[in-house]
Amino acid sequence: MTVALAPAIASHIEALCAAIAADAAIQSARNKAEAFLADEPAVALYRDVMNLGRTLEQRHRSGQKLAPDEISKFQDMQDQADAHEGIQAFVTAQDVLQEVATQVNGFVAKTLEKGSVPTAEEVFGNGGCGEGCGCH
Repeated sequence: MTVALAPAIASHIEALCAAIAADAAIQSARNKAEAFLADEPAVALYRDVMNLGRTLEQRHRSGQKLAPDEISKFQDMQDQADAHEGIQAFVTAQDVLQEVATQVNGFVAKTLEKGSVPTAEEVFGNGGCGEGCGCH
């Protein structure tokens, strides 16, 4: 069941989304992410590192012994990914975009919980976001 938003809320959401989309840091992060996604070899390397890392982690957790050559292969791939400028730009861009989403979601959730506009300290704890709040 979908509940229709009140027009005042909908217009403020639209204004918030417009402000987010117009923000230079957001635009830069999106551009970096899109540039990465257009680089097929970089995407393939990133995907391969993530898949192999996940597979090795699952096997390790299940008690299987990992062969030294498997670990070495993963480390080599990870080093290639770490040295790849496009992959690093993508990871940084994802962090920026996720941080904005975390902050917006935090404020909205706390507003619904409290029934009033929260302060940054109420949402993220002492010192505001970035100082032990756990969202990083």
